[in-house]
Amino acid sequence: MSDALVAATRYAAGVLVSDPTFTDFLAPLTATFGDRLALHRDGNRVEWAFEGQSAIVELRPGATVDAHFVARPSTDTVTSKRAFAVYRAGSGGYPLSARGCTRLVTDIVDFFSGVREPRFCFVAALALDSGR
Repeated sequence: MSDALVAATRYAAGVLVSDPTFTDFLAPLTATFGDRLALHRDGNRVEWAFEGQSAIVELRPGATVDAHFVARPSTDTVTSKRAFAVYRAGSGGYPLSARGCTRLVTDIVDFFSGVREPRFCFVAALALDSGR
């Protein structure tokens, strides 16, 4: 057997046949929102978007993922301007483990389904650019 074939076989047996898979973790998200879900990636940052809402997920040092949840724009009651509310869930991010991935996907599904405070903590209101 060639060295490349041996390496490919070893890789496939050790990495590709893992349980559970990334697809397994994402199943609740894709099953709930299907084709209405959009994914954008820029480096180590990924944005899942659904009907004006976003979950912005970023890989951090130490094998953790940080996430911010952005609601649909609405009118800010203080300034009367259109703004996006930004939320976070929990603290310390999500570990890159089966438990952490499951928790992250559950939080995305819940946020996109309308769950907000107290489960998600409000962190900021970002005003829409009035020059648009």
